[in-house]
Amino acid sequence: MAVEEMVTMNLVGALKDENKLLRQIILMGNVHLQTDISNIYENYFALNLLEESLARDNHPGEEQTDPNNNNDFNDLFQKAKYIAQALEVDSDAVFSSVDENIDYSQCKSKVCELYHEIYPIYEAILQKQEKIEEYKAYKESIKYISDSEIDFNQLNQLNFFKYKIGLLSHENKMKIIKNIENMTAIIYDIGTRDDLEVFFIIYPQGYETETERILKSLNFKEIIIPEALHGTAAEMKEQIEKVLHQESIELEILFQKINKIKEEYQDIIRQVFVELKIIMKIESIKEKIIRKNNAFILSGWVPKSQMDEIKNKLSTVSDNFKISFKDVEEIGLDVLPPTKLKNPKLFKPFESLVKMYGIPNYYELDPTAFLSISYLVMFGSMFGDVGQGLIFILFGLFLQKKNMASFFGQLLTRLGVSSMFFGVLYGSIFGNEELIPWGIKNIFGETSFLSKIVINPMEHINLILLLAIGLGIIFILISFIFGIINALKVHDIKEGLFGRNGVSGLIFYIGLLLLVGDIAFGISVIPKVVIIILMIIAMLLIVIREPLANKILNKSHLYEDEVSAYYVESGFNIIETILSLASNTISFIRVGAFSLNHVGLFLAFKTMAQMAHGGISGFIILIIGNIVVIGLEGLIVFIQGLRLQYYELFGKYFKGEGIEFNPVKL
Repeated sequence: MAVEEMVTMNLVGALKDENKLLRQIILMGNVHLQTDISNIYENYFALNLLEESLARDNHPGEEQTDPNNNNDFNDLFQKAKYIAQALEVDSDAVFSSVDENIDYSQCKSKVCELYHEIYPIYEAILQKQEKIEEYKAYKESIKYISDSEIDFNQLNQLNFFKYKIGLLSHENKMKIIKNIENMTAIIYDIGTRDDLEVFFIIYPQGYETETERILKSLNFKEIIIPEALHGTAAEMKEQIEKVLHQESIELEILFQKINKIKEEYQDIIRQVFVELKIIMKIESIKEKIIRKNNAFILSGWVPKSQMDEIKNKLSTVSDNFKISFKDVEEIGLDVLPPTKLKNPKLFKPFESLVKMYGIPNYYELDPTAFLSISYLVMFGSMFGDVGQGLIFILFGLFLQKKNMASFFGQLLTRLGVSSMFFGVLYGSIFGNEELIPWGIKNIFGETSFLSKIVINPMEHINLILLLAIGLGIIFILISFIFGIINALKVHDIKEGLFGRNGVSGLIFYIGLLLLVGDIAFGISVIPKVVIIILMIIAMLLIVIREPLANKILNKSHLYEDEVSAYYVESGFNIIETILSLASNTISFIRVGAFSLNHVGLFLAFKTMAQMAHGGISGFIILIIGNIVVIGLEGLIVFIQGLRLQYYELFGKYFKGEGIEFNPVKL
């Protein structure tokens, strides 16, 4: 339930082993490269390490083949993609273990060998498929004139006339009939197909342009008769069937050949593709590193827990490197490390909801655990029903099993459990609010603890609304504490101690709650005078937070801007703080309102079912009601829960301006 601790990694390696070391870094998948390399190298890198590396003589041995020295690398990659497409091999598949013995030369040799074997077969397949599609299109066109006895051989021998066959809508048919005297053409209606009229039109060659213009204005859809076909429509259809049959046989033979190659080489192709992608990734990494003479320098961020693992794995591919790590404390707050969230499995799906708002700053508390618990409580209390919660669980498990939106499936299962828990408290199962209370009373007795805690929201409206506000107060108080901790972690005493979301704001909010409790409910914990004095002090501290913080920090100036402008802004800030705290608290009344709405909406469907006098009609109405409630209200409650998190709670402690840990990997 925290942000994983990071350290900087600075690596100097021999240039001749650059590809080996970078390859291993990619395969490890736990190094986040620094983009602002100049700052890192100027301030935190041991220069004597670089000098030692540059002065060291290279050990004799064969150097790796560098794809940059091969102008045909892009061509090779395209050939590999062509092979993967031909064999229908997933080119995005990445093996968990990569063959350490394969290198660029072997990749090139194997790709070229397979390309020359596959190319003629696959090209023949493409040509056959294209021809089959072409003749299927011919078959589709011929069906419109299948009953015609026109001999197209004779038509094609005409010297002074041309013809067209095509389709017109019924509306345009009437237009062409009305204007037939204006056309220098003979027009025959030769049938009706798919609510369209089929026309045969013959006209002199000299009137071709005029005829085409008229037909175009009528949205005439011409039926193309291919030159390869001849005779009547029936004879053409027979010719098409023969071609399709022959081409299908030949295509099946070609597929058998390609499948045999696939069965033999698909694993090798995947491995080659992985290696080529590694090479391409290596070339992209080289743009972010420094080279000089015989050495290269690389800097990045790695999880502190994986330092030894990284060092040991790099040692397996090269001895010609030196590596150093620095803790964040040694670097200072000026450099922001990337954020890698580390949460238990229970809270993991809720990281996606956090990231929708922003990535936590490395120095911030990870809000995932708090969001998970508070969101589950809010969702369940707004959507409490045992049966409908079970539907959420089953649908979530289905999504996980099918690997469809996996994180959302995991989220749904947890929300479903919360919904079922509150459903027991509300005594609701698929909208029925009598069955659970009846069962509990009969099993545990009417005076049992379980019988007493099961409450119907519609019978305890005031209690539900007050509990919702009380829940909101608890969440807001926790948010204040998180905000204070986050500010003090980065030594921001201005906001941490004196800000509206800091200690002063917390004191003011507690005072406001105590004052309301005393006035509205007669609950007196501290004398009103003391409360008012504390609130006034808290407000004054919020107003003078900037000069006070600057004085404590011994800064040369007390104010960043003009004094008058600062105090005008601070005055409005106090008003905004009061309104914000009040609205934040009252906003949580919607938790109670939606729990009542949930009951009320289904009550409407129950009433309709009763009006239908029960039976099958009433049962169908209840099913429709559950579907509407689960789909529509479930979505609304999901969004409302997020709104309360993002606007009422996150604004007090979470900025979300961090950089996500993004290691280089395949």
